[in-house]
Amino acid sequence: MFQWLNDIITALLELVPRRVIIRSTHAGVKWRPLRGPVEMKPGWRIWWPLLSDIEVIPVARQTLNTPTQALMTKDGKQVVAGGVVVYSINDIVKAIGQQNYDVDETVHDITQAAIVQVITSWNSEELLKEISGKVEKDLTDTCRKQLRCFGVYVKRAALTDYSHCRSLNLLGVSISE
Repeated sequence: MFQWLNDIITALLELVPRRVIIRSTHAGVKWRPLRGPVEMKPGWRIWWPLLSDIEVIPVARQTLNTPTQALMTKDGKQVVAGGVVVYSINDIVKAIGQQNYDVDETVHDITQAAIVQVITSWNSEELLKEISGKVEKDLTDTCRKQLRCFGVYVKRAALTDYSHCRSLNLLGVSISE
């Protein structure tokens, strides 16, 4: 019934500058018409909703645990593998301002693809021997290289789940045991 009043108040509030406090573990991006995205560092910031839009996300150390995937090693052994990636955002504009929308989803997707790439390039026996050595280094290097262009620095990527398995395909549905 009073929707029109709400619309008027909302429109008037667009004219009032707002403050935002960006914590030391966060950073933000401000978009303005006819200009590129601008980094917002920690501290008190003022922004005008009528002239700009902002987004603030954590940039400090974060972890992402990936779900297990049914894979095949270089020597044809079926395995399930999942991992964790420890990362931080070192360029907020690249992470959400220019080339990317959802940095968490990007880290997730690239890490999952890197696990596939690394697992399928190793023999099963070698993989077990080097799982916390060369395999972890390969996985970290692969993730680091692919996520660099999105403003993400990978501190560590490792396998957290690894086991041999048998995959069955029943009526077009894959089942791993």
